[in-house]
Amino acid sequence: MKTMRWTLYFTGGLLVVLGLWAMTYPVEALMSLAFFLGIGFVVAGLNHLVPCFSLRGDPMCPRWMMLQGLLDLVIGVVMLTRIGLTAFMIPMLVAAWLCFTGLVRVATSFRLRSLGLRRWWWMLLNGLLLVLCAFAMAASPFVGGVSVALMMGSTLVVSGVLILIEARRTFM
Repeated sequence: MKTMRWTLYFTGGLLVVLGLWAMTYPVEALMSLAFFLGIGFVVAGLNHLVPCFSLRGDPMCPRWMMLQGLLDLVIGVVMLTRIGLTAFMIPMLVAAWLCFTGLVRVATSFRLRSLGLRRWWWMLLNGLLLVLCAFAMAASPFVGGVSVALMMGSTLVVSGVLILIEARRTFM
């Protein structure tokens, strides 16, 4: 139990420190995220390709798996050789996701209104806010990058604090 508690303290403390670092240095955090995404794609590509060569002809390794592995590997190499472009694209993908989510919420709010729910406008307001944030992120790469880094940093801090609380309360 003592080992588990100290493991949680270490993990929670590390997440808090990394989160604060990401919020203090958002550009570096975004570049680090882009780098590790590139590494992840390269590893995933190799993970798909190795069985294709070692299990050649085996039905457990279909040909599409080789295509997926090659695609992941190429994407990973491009991401690693074009870190700036990768860092630029992360906020654009987040902005697209926020816009889509906001539009779904707007559409759903009108459905709730037609069903007679009184507080349908809360969902409408939330959806419009998400769309507005998405356009702000897409309009300015700097705002988008800082937004992603701050979201990532605050998520790490909150997660770290919750793990520290868990360590304190669960294993005392």
